[in-house]
Amino acid sequence: MIVVIGLAAYAGTADGQGSAGGLAVEVAAAAHAHGGSVELVGKIGDDGAGDAVVLALGRLGVGHAALLRDPARPTPVLAAAPEMEPETADEAADALVAGGTDEEAGVTAALLPADPAARPGLDAGDVSLAMRYLAEARVVVLAEPLPELAVEAVVEGATFAGARLVVLLPPGATPPRLPAEATLLEAPAVDDGSFGRVVGAFAAALDAGSEPADAFAEAVRVSGWEPVAD
Repeated sequence: MIVVIGLAAYAGTADGQGSAGGLAVEVAAAAHAHGGSVELVGKIGDDGAGDAVVLALGRLGVGHAALLRDPARPTPVLAAAPEMEPETADEAADALVAGGTDEEAGVTAALLPADPAARPGLDAGDVSLAMRYLAEARVVVLAEPLPELAVEAVVEGATFAGARLVVLLPPGATPPRLPAEATLLEAPAVDDGSFGRVVGAFAAALDAGSEPADAFAEAVRVSGWEPVAD
């Protein structure tokens, strides 16, 4: 089992069903596409957007048994630039959720609410509870920064399960304290969705028993990703 820990956001779709987006969702969906059994650990609002995210994860084949509800904060929404017409903004957000670049969508993506403190967030207790429930994890991917105590809970849960730990960092971010055997991957400054697909394929290969170096080489191969040096 692959456990991905991170934010799940909502984006509108033309059919009105809504979709799920964000790096954690991209990683989870890619891992499932490469044969992994995947559970997403995160928190969404207790609202209609959250309901749509749960249904969208089901359509993607991503488990959500450890996706918690926050009654006090809304489900994050992927939105487009505010000056755009609503129809254009929805189309742009859909393109971004589907893995398109900002340039292809014609807009800079925005995650609303803009203040991270106003969005649902995971604390150490949430993570500990989820990891106890998902004790059969073989790979754990931390897809977004968390408070220090929550990161410690991720490490403890992965260690207890005997799982490979993969931690994703925003560009230029300071790494948290991690075990020497953890894999640390820094996201590119500009990403067209390839990073999440590579990480998902990497997690699936680890879950299948490959060593990290072999798993990463396989992930790059199957994803068609070409890293570019600075």
